[in-house]
Amino acid sequence: MIKITPKAEEYFVQLLKTQAPDTKIRVFVSNPGTPGVECGILYCPKSSVTNADDIFNYNGFDVVIDVSSQPFLEGAVIDFRTNKENKSTLTFKAPNLKKSLVDENASLFEKLEVFFRTTVNPSLAAHGGVAKLVSATEDGIVKVSFEGGCRGCSMVNITLSEGIEANLKQAFPGMIKEVIDVTDHKVTDSTYAK
Repeated sequence: MIKITPKAEEYFVQLLKTQAPDTKIRVFVSNPGTPGVECGILYCPKSSVTNADDIFNYNGFDVVIDVSSQPFLEGAVIDFRTNKENKSTLTFKAPNLKKSLVDENASLFEKLEVFFRTTVNPSLAAHGGVAKLVSATEDGIVKVSFEGGCRGCSMVNITLSEGIEANLKQAFPGMIKEVIDVTDHKVTDSTYAK
């Protein structure tokens, strides 16, 4: 899946010696298919591996990559180099990182729909909630409605401002001005936090 050079493999093996047994390396992509896409590398304890992950074996360690990140990591290379000043650097090159999930000429609404489907709603699903994209103007006013466990939830304002709005502004830098909740918040039997 990802090419890891022998020097980088040695580096990861040394790092993992300081961690709990069965700790793996996680390589991930956040905000895939958006202008704010980023990739990263973390320690991954065994308890953090989920059904949405694949495990790839390398020389002396395993790498965990979630299925949604994999298309963006095709052709990626992780290397470990030492420069002339004897400073070592781990480098991560991912040529498909900016691969878009929608046509480059798609409207902001179409791009946001994909982001809600792939990023926002999978995280809300843990509480039985769903956020529906109602509208998005080209000047960055986004309207959403909440359903399921999010409808009537006492935490919805935090979910909106610190979760959805913050993530949209990071994923679509300079494109999102405000996110507005247009839900009629009546508490129901499925409301997560009453």
